[in-house]
Amino acid sequence: KYVNASGAVTTTPSLSDVNDLFKKEVSKAAEAGFKASLLDNHLSINGAVFYTKVENGQFFNFFAGPFGLLRVVTNIDKETLKGAEVDFRWKANDMFSLFGGFGTVDGKIDQYRGRPYTAGNEVPYAPKYTGNLGAEFTYPVGESMELVVRLDGTAVGETWFHPVQDDSVQTLFGAPGNYGKTRRDAYELFNARISLRSDNWDATLWGRNLGDKNYLAEVIPAPEFGGSFIHAGTGRAIGLDMSYKFK
Repeated sequence: KYVNASGAVTTTPSLSDVNDLFKKEVSKAAEAGFKASLLDNHLSINGAVFYTKVENGQFFNFFAGPFGLLRVVTNIDKETLKGAEVDFRWKANDMFSLFGGFGTVDGKIDQYRGRPYTAGNEVPYAPKYTGNLGAEFTYPVGESMELVVRLDGTAVGETWFHPVQDDSVQTLFGAPGNYGKTRRDAYELFNARISLRSDNWDATLWGRNLGDKNYLAEVIPAPEFGGSFIHAGTGRAIGLDMSYKFK
C-alpha cells in the first residue's frame, strides 16, 4: 500500500510489475557543443548541452521481509535528462596553469509503472551538478629535473539513490518506509600532489581528501530497517609513489 504525505494509506501498491526478466535499457541523446582556443592557444574552452531520453532504465530494488533479503531489477519506463557542461584550461606561462570544469543535470522520471507515484521525482544516481577546479605549478630544478605542484578540488551536488524520494511507502512489515534517507548531500573534496621528475625517474607525494570530509559513496535503501545501508567515502589518504624507467 502507498502512504501519502498526510499519512493516509491508499490502495496504490508500493511496487508492482516485478518479473524474473527485465527489458534492455535504451538511450537516445542529442548533444551540441563547441571547442575554442584563445589567447594564442594559451586558453582552451569546451562546452556542450545535451538532452537524453532513457527507456526501460534498469534499477535495483532492495527488499527485506519474512522471506529474508532480496534485490531485483525492474525497469523505469521513461526518464529525461538534460543539462550542460563546460571545461577550461589556461596556461599562463611555462610554469603556471589553471584548469576546471562544471556540469549540471536535470533528470526527471517521466513514467515508472511499477511505482507510478514517483513520476516527477529525480533520476537516481544523477548528481545535480559536478565540478572541479585546480592549479598546477612547474619549476625547473637544475638542468634535468622539475618540481610539479598540483592543487585541485572537486564538488558533487545532491544525489538521490532511489526513485522513491519524498514519498512514503508502506513496507512489508506494515510500517511506513522512510525513503527520505536515500539522498546524499552535496560535498567537496580537496587534493594535492608534489612531484619531482627527471628523465628516467619520478617521486610523487600525494594527498586525497585533505580536509577528511565525511561523505557517502553509495546509499542502498532499507526502509524496512528505518533508513539505508551506506557505503562511506574514503577519508583522508596520503601516499608516496615512485617510478623508474630502465633504458
